[in-house]
Amino acid sequence: MTDRDLPAHPSFRLRLSTQVGVPHDVLGRDDEVIGHVHTASGYRGRAGRDTGPGQYTTTAAACDVVTFHIAVHGVPADEQQPYTGSDEARGDLALVPLQREEIVNSSARAYHFHALRQPQVAAILDGLEVIRREATAVGTRAGCRRVARLLDQVLSPARTLLAEAEGEARVWMAFPLARLAAFADQSRTRLLATAEQPPADLCGPFPSAHAADQLVDTVRRTWHDLEHAASTVSTLAVLPEGLRAAVDQLPDGPCARNHNACCTTAAMLRAVATEADTTAMTADSDELRLHVRELVALATDGAERLEATTRLLKDTARLGKATEITRDLDRAELGPKDSAGRRSVRIERHEVGPITPTPAGDWTGPGITNPYHSPEGAAAALVRAHLARQAALRAAARHIP
Repeated sequence: MTDRDLPAHPSFRLRLSTQVGVPHDVLGRDDEVIGHVHTASGYRGRAGRDTGPGQYTTTAAACDVVTFHIAVHGVPADEQQPYTGSDEARGDLALVPLQREEIVNSSARAYHFHALRQPQVAAILDGLEVIRREATAVGTRAGCRRVARLLDQVLSPARTLLAEAEGEARVWMAFPLARLAAFADQSRTRLLATAEQPPADLCGPFPSAHAADQLVDTVRRTWHDLEHAASTVSTLAVLPEGLRAAVDQLPDGPCARNHNACCTTAAMLRAVATEADTTAMTADSDELRLHVRELVALATDGAERLEATTRLLKDTARLGKATEITRDLDRAELGPKDSAGRRSVRIERHEVGPITPTPAGDWTGPGITNPYHSPEGAAAALVRAHLARQAALRAAARHIP
């Protein structure tokens, strides 16, 4: 027998049978057989009692088997990797609401006129609308955690219906539900990993003013969720006016268009976090505490990143536009803080740092006599100095007789 890797699912393999008419095995960890690929008429993946759609290749059919497996058992631990950036996270997350049409069509065939009254189908459609609305929230660590939590509004009813569906309903619903559950679980687990090990564009200054606006919009949606939760809890029907006022003061328009806007919005978000933290101590329901703590995390995350953006904007007076600083940083690798607070700065094989925080809260590094306000500014200065030295060496080499 020959094993074939499944590039989309590195934890699984396809073991090809050499006997005519004998299905190919799909293997999980420890060579456990999780399903088969049948070749009687085209290629179809089968896991337990469920069969996927007809496919043109054995690999595609094997991936359908993996989809059934993940829908029930979750994403394997070694595939729960953080996203490389917010764009990749949004791309993966977009696959979840895209399943809406297939769920609607399949449920109509399975349940006929009663489809939308089937409680799990109704819950799935509501959850898909929530995820569509929240797709922009994955630009911050707290936003990734929020979306990961909300994905359970899709994942839980999908898994419940997949476990309960029988007969003709199962024939129509099994694979659409499995695919939806697999996409939701993959996004959920990787978003949680991303929140723990964030990529560069989820740390430090916002990569764009638009990203800051999205954070403020997410804070507002979280506040509305808290208001709704409070209205359903008789013991706390009215939220503190201080928190309501703090949220109401958040800007409606661009909140990071310049240095002053960043400072103002950061202060407003700090006020929201402070009021929400006080509210959390008096909330007498788990649901309310969940929403309030989420509000605290989002507002704090946004305030910290806007403050970092403010420091970066201060350095533009010496280094040029923020886009120029970002362009220089794209040529280097800025490492995380070590135990002493220093951060390495590498360009390919060359260490040109480290950058070091000063007692005043600024940043300095080798050859920097006047510290910069931001770590990004100090790193960009070191990158420019290194590139200038390399250019000078090349120019000198050209003039050697």
